[in-house]
Amino acid sequence: MKMTIYDIAEELKVSPATVSLALNGDRRVAEKTRLRITEFAARRGFTRNEQARNFRLRRTNNVAIVVHNIDNDFWFGVVRAVENGLGESYNVILCNTEGDLEKERKIFRNLMQRKIDGIIVQPASAEESHFVESIEAGIPVVSLEETDHELISFVKGHDFQSAYNLTGECIRQGHRRIAFLTFRFDCIGLAERVRGFRAAAEEAGIEKNCEVITAEDLSFEAVDKVFSGREYDFTLVLGSDDRIACRLLRVLAARKIRVPEQVSVVGWNDSRFLEYLTPPLASVSIPMAKIGQKAAEIILANLNDGPTVLKAYVQEEIILRESFAPVRPVRSGRENRLPER
Repeated sequence: MKMTIYDIAEELKVSPATVSLALNGDRRVAEKTRLRITEFAARRGFTRNEQARNFRLRRTNNVAIVVHNIDNDFWFGVVRAVENGLGESYNVILCNTEGDLEKERKIFRNLMQRKIDGIIVQPASAEESHFVESIEAGIPVVSLEETDHELISFVKGHDFQSAYNLTGECIRQGHRRIAFLTFRFDCIGLAERVRGFRAAAEEAGIEKNCEVITAEDLSFEAVDKVFSGREYDFTLVLGSDDRIACRLLRVLAARKIRVPEQVSVVGWNDSRFLEYLTPPLASVSIPMAKIGQKAAEIILANLNDGPTVLKAYVQEEIILRESFAPVRPVRSGRENRLPER
């Protein structure tokens, strides 16, 4: 296998950016370090990836944001923050995959042909080979989903921790029969939210009364189907997404189930319209402006300083609007104690 600057960085315990600068003769790297890197590279038969180097030298000042659905207002804050973070000299190109892996791959091939300067992507699946291909061709990629791959940067909310915190807060407010409503989609973020929910329920000792319910898709019909006959099984339903939580509100309204008097509902993403619903939907707010700003910083670090891999989480906020109500403890000689986390 051909040696990369990442291999050299690992062997010599320096950053990939330092290796890149040293191999380019950059005087910002101390001479002793520069010689150590260049001599090691020569000894190991390292050759430059000229295609990648040419990409970096031939800037187009265009950065792409690749998302599932450009109609989703969830992305407005990200796009604006990326534009502000990159500065006036860069253009932002928005691409839509509809959550389809093959379409995502095609978009990446087209962006490589256009010699794009960088790509920020909401992955359509856990498949990452085309991300690595772009990085190795000199195009930095920032994922908006968590990834363990050593070459791929990411910035996002901490899905596991936020789901754990949300579930724990709801338990402290008296809920003991909780459903987590999600949908079938190959997404690490959704899986992490499920894992955080289960961890909090297990820690509180209520896992037998809690359940993950998975709809086939985000349609009203799919949600209606999985909740058929389950209307009174739970005091609270946590949606993995605002869209599925809104479908559930419609299902409950059609069945004359009162929210939050009979069941509380919480979504995820804090979309802009939620406060105008009846009742206003509680949700987990993801600071998209911070995510967009950080993603832009990672792209610029790669373009200005050489290959840079950064993995970062941003803090999310739980917003409990009127669709959520606590469950009052039943007094029977002694109060129910809510578990401490």
